[in-house]
Amino acid sequence: MGLQSFSSLLEMAIPIIREAGKIALDPPIPLDVTTKSGRNDLVTAVDKYLEDFIAQKLYAASGYPLMGEEGHQVDSSAGRIWVLDPIDGTLNYVYTRRDWAISLALYEEGIPQIGIILDPTANILYTAVRGGGAYKNGIALPALGTQGLGEGVLITSPYDVETYPFLRAAIAVSRGQRRYGAAALECAEVASGQAAAFVHSHISPWDIGAALVLGAETGTCVERIDGSAFAPLESGSIIYAWPQVAKDLQKLQFSA
Repeated sequence: MGLQSFSSLLEMAIPIIREAGKIALDPPIPLDVTTKSGRNDLVTAVDKYLEDFIAQKLYAASGYPLMGEEGHQVDSSAGRIWVLDPIDGTLNYVYTRRDWAISLALYEEGIPQIGIILDPTANILYTAVRGGGAYKNGIALPALGTQGLGEGVLITSPYDVETYPFLRAAIAVSRGQRRYGAAALECAEVASGQAAAFVHSHISPWDIGAALVLGAETGTCVERIDGSAFAPLESGSIIYAWPQVAKDLQKLQFSA
């Protein structure tokens, strides 16, 4: 199977992700909720079912392996690999039944090239191809402007504020603090201009892969909290922000 274009791979993957979203909304199996690292780090049988479903469909259509949160691994990050979070925001999926998403990215040589984020409950689909723009339900997302931290909402958690005290000052400067519990959707809100920044002490590749492509196409700044470069396939902290907001946050942190 020859190399397919990124745009054709995107068009192939969208129906698979939409079908997975329908399955998640009306799953054919019991949730069977269990915990992973702690009592609020949940996984369900549906997470695993969706990951298997998507992995099989994508491999049959593209021939590329998949790395997923629920167990699928790859031998190497070389070449092209799919990176999936079958349900980003499982706690929300189980309890509030909203603010959860399916997040899929295609990486080539360690760099995310395609991003798909589906919010099945709200029927919102974000898509992006590197160099080809980013879209929300088919409408192009504009490049981000020059607004600073005082013009937007800061998405972060109480734990992150405790870990990074400069965030207290950042919240005071901003329009306020929010946290919804699904990193892919929170980043999509930043890339689409609805929130100023998403700050998190620890993010995994499957949480952020699709959002990195959205960010690349809208001018979002992505870096570690300490200001170092962001490695797409490594877990760690993140500032995902409007360009001026990223500067504002770093100024608050390092001028203290």
